[in-house]
Amino acid sequence: MSLRLKRFLSAGVAAGLAVLTMAGPARADDFVPGGTEPDGPYVQPVDAAVPKRGCATTLADPKNAAGSIPAVQVIYAWHEGNGNHYEAYAERIAKIVDRMDWLLDETTNYDHHLNISCRTGHDTSTYAGYARAMVIPEKIEDAVIDGETDPFVIADDLTAAGYDNAGRKYLVFEDFDGTATAHCDGVCVATTDVDWDSGTMMHELIHTYDVDHAKVSEVPGSFSSQDVMISQYNDWQIDQEFNTYYDPSEPSALFYTSNDPNDSRKVNIANAPEFTTPVCCDVGYSNDLLTAQERTVEADAPFGFPSGFTVSGGGWMQVTPPGPNFQTSARWYDGRRSLTMNVQAHAEGSVSVTRRPAVTAGQPYKFFARLTTNTAGNVKLRMAWYNASNTLISTTDSSTFALTSAWQEYSVSGTAPAGTAGVRLSVVSPAGQNFAYLLDSLQLNHCNNGRTASGCRNDG
Repeated sequence: MSLRLKRFLSAGVAAGLAVLTMAGPARADDFVPGGTEPDGPYVQPVDAAVPKRGCATTLADPKNAAGSIPAVQVIYAWHEGNGNHYEAYAERIAKIVDRMDWLLDETTNYDHHLNISCRTGHDTSTYAGYARAMVIPEKIEDAVIDGETDPFVIADDLTAAGYDNAGRKYLVFEDFDGTATAHCDGVCVATTDVDWDSGTMMHELIHTYDVDHAKVSEVPGSFSSQDVMISQYNDWQIDQEFNTYYDPSEPSALFYTSNDPNDSRKVNIANAPEFTTPVCCDVGYSNDLLTAQERTVEADAPFGFPSGFTVSGGGWMQVTPPGPNFQTSARWYDGRRSLTMNVQAHAEGSVSVTRRPAVTAGQPYKFFARLTTNTAGNVKLRMAWYNASNTLISTTDSSTFALTSAWQEYSVSGTAPAGTAGVRLSVVSPAGQNFAYLLDSLQLNHCNNGRTASGCRNDG
């Protein structure tokens, strides 16, 4: 049985994450699936208010999915040692899957959904019929009732039963001692046993796309909270900074899923064929008005000039020089690159995003950036508002921040004044300083989600 973890882990603890199990497995007749829905960054809707996703494809025989669109197939897995409780659980499972669809769509200001595979023979105009069309019962012959059932056992049993289509991700809700995990070897399964909730199952589904736990730090193996890929029991949001494994605004962008410089895997689950194509724009928890390069500085090699950025005044910039691996910047916050600004004392220095993202007058916005230094120095963030003729209207500055050796997220909020058409984002270093700082993980949020206090995503 998988142990429920509250995963707000420090880098030191997370570096050696181990698989933990309960000391004594429950007897089969004691097994009852639990699970509590994550409620961060804000509480999910009550069951009655969760949107019904509906069926993207419906087949007479779900085992024969040849020619069907890629989709997720939902399985209720049971064993005679614990009994078949399909009728009791079908609607509960369907509601969890609908919540998974909700959190995918709610995370950003893009309309984005799961493709769910259903079967014929049920009246999907009622929730009871919809649930039974979506959720298919399957007996797992080789489940280990008095111990933990390995995921390959689930995959092998499903394959033997005919559920082995390459165009399916199988979401398996285990009604016996199994494990919460992802397994892809011929057939891709995401499983959960004791934790039947949207956060856990979405976490495992995302793993099937070769996504690692959310690591966004210069220290390999360290962990980030506030993400379903590390804190799925507390948080449902998916990559709120658009820089680790999910960017619906730029599906062609790919992100390194590991901080290990020898790991070349790159992902963006916005491209997942089992999901719909992201469509802008609705209202969601987090949104981003920058490009992937403007957020992550990933397009250019170490020592190179950071494309998409402009420097002025006292200082010069480059892509952070390489560390032990020549392909990797010595220090970074996400991915494999960061920008280094070498501040000079003779004048105020400024690093800016060259492009001015379009904004709407009267609307609130928030500019985020992560910075660090090996020495000491002060900077502030600036939003400069321009009209359609590229004439400066006014600026909004943050307070001055004293940088430290840790990667810290800083931000500034402001409302676009009348006449604004675009905004220039800058990190500004006051004159009289000689030091170098590193910049990474920029983001510009439109603060209109109506759910958080600021209307923007929470601070990282």
